Amino acid sequence: MKLVFFTPFGTASAIGRVTALLLTSLERLGHTAIIVRTERDDLLDTVPHACTVPVLRWNDEADVEEVTRDADALVYQIGNNYAYHCGGLHWLGRLPGIVCLHDFLLAHMFSEWSHRRPTEAASVLERWYGEQAPLEFFEASASTPQAFMDMASQLYPMTEWVCAEALAVVSHSHWGMHRVAASCAGPLSVLALPYDAPGAVPAAIRDDERLRIVTVGHVNPNKRVDSVIRAIGTSERLRETVSYRLCGLIQSHVADELSALARTLGVDLTISGEMSDPALQQAMAEADVACCLRWPSFEAASATTIEALLYGKAVVVTDAAFYSELPDDCVRKVAPSSEIADLRAVLEELAADTGARRGMARRGQAWAKRTFSADAYVANLIEMSRLAAAARPVLAMVKTMGELLGGWQASPALLTADEIAEPLALFQTTPRLPSPENIP
Repeated sequence: MKLVFFTPFGTASAIGRVTALLLTSLERLGHTAIIVRTERDDLLDTVPHACTVPVLRWNDEADVEEVTRDADALVYQIGNNYAYHCGGLHWLGRLPGIVCLHDFLLAHMFSEWSHRRPTEAASVLERWYGEQAPLEFFEASASTPQAFMDMASQLYPMTEWVCAEALAVVSHSHWGMHRVAASCAGPLSVLALPYDAPGAVPAAIRDDERLRIVTVGHVNPNKRVDSVIRAIGTSERLRETVSYRLCGLIQSHVADELSALARTLGVDLTISGEMSDPALQQAMAEADVACCLRWPSFEAASATTIEALLYGKAVVVTDAAFYSELPDDCVRKVAPSSEIADLRAVLEELAADTGARRGMARRGQAWAKRTFSADAYVANLIEMSRLAAAARPVLAMVKTMGELLGGWQASPALLTADEIAEPLALFQTTPRLPSPENIP
């Protein structure tokens, strides 16, 4: 089969890294692929992930139209970042395909998309969430980032906005699939996100006995770094035995605030900032524990958490969303409602029992190697391509009927009447909701 991927593909993009892994598996399994980069114009010339397939720009319209004309499937990698996915949004409405959904919260991307099309954006909000939605959404988006995040995650996640344009949707955990099912009439699937750990090596024997904890990624409030510092700082044992390191982009005022908090509580904190891939791999290799907390949790999956498991680290996560679906014997989970107390207890246990900590890390690594497989993902994606192709004429017919009913000013609810719905069931290609066993 020939697949065209609409995706960010700069080396800074974890989604681009996932796509690069899929390309290798597709080639090994006898398929072909083309990349259409979807980043904002000023990012299209950034260094891409290494690959052997053609790489186009989304705004080279004639080239995109040519390569998609004979494609067996169009695959849109979508996450909550307009700068990375604006080109995908441009083409999804014109050339529907399979959406691989990496975030169930898409409100930040929608907010930026809406700047040039406020009337259309208001119509989308009202269609999915009611008459009050446009005013409430745009008022919140103009307020503080935390207020907007709280409002959007609870009321207006915008999942439906993208999924309604898709022929089929693949995501990477179950917790947000109810909104996907409510908006995409095509096939749905939940697959384990493929990822790798290129720098994973056996842990070196160290002379010191300090427990090294790391948090990786852009340091923002939902990574709960301040809670980790408070958990360490309120435990005499942890203050004496733990070193905590932050590896990732961090704003200067955030670094100052966290450093001041660590000094006040007597916590050994190192802020390394944004790092090269080799340096980040070294930092991960040196760590004993990876804190992968997220609250609120929006992702369909966490590449950072998967990578930490593949590196053979003891991983601590928030007991929510994707993270709740991880096996209890492979990670330690903390409740958002008692975050600092739970985290302090978990870290004290991991510090006190080296054997138990390393045993959990080995179990997590073995499970991750079995689970987050690019070959398995590709095999399922090929099957989804066939299902989406079968569903396409049915979805087109339903859309036409809906527009016809709208022209008559009749209720779209007529489409659910037995006289219409039962004959269409003949064309159903897959269960409407994926079963939990589809993902380990």
